Amino acid sequence: MICDLITDQSYLEDVVCADWEELVEIGGGLLVKQGSVEPRFIQSIKDTIAEFGAYMVLVDDIAFFHGRPEAGVKETSMSLALLRNPVYLSEKRIKAAFTFAAVDKSSHLELMRELGGYLQDESFMDLLRNHGGKTAIMERLHKGAKLE
Repeated sequence: MICDLITDQSYLEDVVCADWEELVEIGGGLLVKQGSVEPRFIQSIKDTIAEFGAYMVLVDDIAFFHGRPEAGVKETSMSLALLRNPVYLSEKRIKAAFTFAAVDKSSHLELMRELGGYLQDESFMDLLRNHGGKTAIMERLHKGAKLE
């Protein structure tokens, strides 16, 4: 399912940004551009981080930005941005960021399980952390997570 959401239109690599806020704008902007969310969804992500802190950096170097479904989510969607240079959220370094929008609080649970598999796939994580390249990352997404 993740491979259906992350496409050429929702994937960026070699992203240059000044901070995590700009990264949220970039990742969320991809979802706005494809019509999956309204622009206010981006502010919802920032508000959630302001309220709850840096928990969206799930594992070292990988952020999973998300906002509230009622903040203009039209359809479940996801983007992926790989950074040229890391940015920081509090003291947590980010090299890659998924931005995720769900239409409600339960329909995305299977997607979360799938993402959990990828986060345990060391070779996939190495691709994200070390500029693995779009072709290799997209191939891995289409093959599925491989737990080692």
